[in-house]
Amino acid sequence: MAFIYRPTSLLPRLRNFTLARPACAALKTSVRLQETNTTTASKDQVKSYNEIPGSGTLKSLYNFLLKDGISRIHLNQEESRDRYGPICREILGPFKTVYVFDPDVVQQVFQNEGEYPAREPSSPIWQMYKKDRGQSEGVLTLHGEKWYKARSALSKKMLKPKVVSEYAPELTGVMQDFVGRVMELRESSQDKTVPNLQNELFKWSLESIGTVLFEKRFGSFEKPPSKEAQRFINAARTVFSTLFELFLYPEWMAKVYKTKRLRAFYDAMDVMYDFGDALVQEKIIEIAEKAKDIDKDKGAEFLTFIVASKKLSSKEITANLVEILMAAVDTTSNTSLWTMYNLAKNPEVQERLHKEVTSVLKPGEIATPSTINKMHYLKACVKETLRLVPVAIENARIFDRDVPIMGYNIPKHVMVRIPIYAMGRDANLFDDPLSYKPERWLRGDKSHPHYHPFSSLPFGYGVRMCLGRRVAEMEMYLLLSRIMQLFQLESMNDVEPMTRGLLVPDKDVFIKFNQR
Repeated sequence: MAFIYRPTSLLPRLRNFTLARPACAALKTSVRLQETNTTTASKDQVKSYNEIPGSGTLKSLYNFLLKDGISRIHLNQEESRDRYGPICREILGPFKTVYVFDPDVVQQVFQNEGEYPAREPSSPIWQMYKKDRGQSEGVLTLHGEKWYKARSALSKKMLKPKVVSEYAPELTGVMQDFVGRVMELRESSQDKTVPNLQNELFKWSLESIGTVLFEKRFGSFEKPPSKEAQRFINAARTVFSTLFELFLYPEWMAKVYKTKRLRAFYDAMDVMYDFGDALVQEKIIEIAEKAKDIDKDKGAEFLTFIVASKKLSSKEITANLVEILMAAVDTTSNTSLWTMYNLAKNPEVQERLHKEVTSVLKPGEIATPSTINKMHYLKACVKETLRLVPVAIENARIFDRDVPIMGYNIPKHVMVRIPIYAMGRDANLFDDPLSYKPERWLRGDKSHPHYHPFSSLPFGYGVRMCLGRRVAEMEMYLLLSRIMQLFQLESMNDVEPMTRGLLVPDKDVFIKFNQR
């Protein structure tokens, strides 16, 4: 979840901050960047950081404060690229940032991320809550050896495709409940749209990742929703709606003035952590009672595996599960929403996807991991959505040493940002970049050139890639394939992306679900 971290802009750095996504082994063994001839220049020819084209403090403040910067950070990325070229800097007082728009350089940045990649730190309000409540940090916000410990404990059950495919039955159950909800809502709607589609997708995403992480359904689609589920859902929504807004609230002020919004954030976080801790403790007792019957290495579910492996304390397990859940819900639901919107706006793409799905699946058949592997256009549609509207608009890395990039010296601790949104819409990297063309990602498609593998990295890269990528993809493929079987999507309005922690629609999305 992007807004767990510092905002991808300059103003938040005015506060009292302290410094701070998959993998290719061959690249990892390459020569380190400072030892390569990245610019064919000798050390004597390397220019200083201050010689990088870019904006200073006043210009950066103007862009952010007077040009609606908080909601158009993604557009500022494009403007900087067009104005300054493939590399630029931003300076705001003592805080320094470098943006790189060249995929070759992006590749070099990731090759230099080191054993324990450092990225931007979590927000001060997030850190303050953890400190005040004595909560552990999770894999999304940890760094160094502590991050590696958590990552190692979690990745076996999150990143291996064969393991993730075992979650398909539970995810399918959630998907079917969502589709049933869509059927119900469209029937009660005069124009066959689904009121508050974003909210329904939020519940679907929450239920999906919840059933994986906690081995439990929250009850979002029950009639009526269970009180426990509703309380948790309300808390999650509150956290999502308040944390981004609290980015602009200085930590020193938060310690003195406990505003209504800050109190709401704390209360909601308490609910989520209490809920998570209760399930972890319940699982610990269950495993203790069935110790001889549990083989953590053979088919154990996620929480059972993590608890039984004993690599993390109960407090660490709770922190990691809550953080992963928070990172997964909004990102997956928004990507699914953007994909539906793009399909509705591009009928010819939608029809091609419908033909693929119905050619693989028999009438009434539900997709499985094996049938999904035959749906190449489906995967291309999601990938194209993430190129055009990546929910996280950038990645970032912080080097622990001086590194030369494109002939400039990047001092250690300077944040190097990789603007995913701007790169995905760069005409130098993609032909017809503003058009939704999933076929560009199909192997053997001769109408499009081969794209640089580092030109679009919505899930990040390397050992710090998005931990929930495989699960999120499985969720979306199951959902979208079923939607294409049952409905023809028709767009009822136009929306534009805006930055609000994540890249979200600037207004409600109205899509007519015409039953096939």
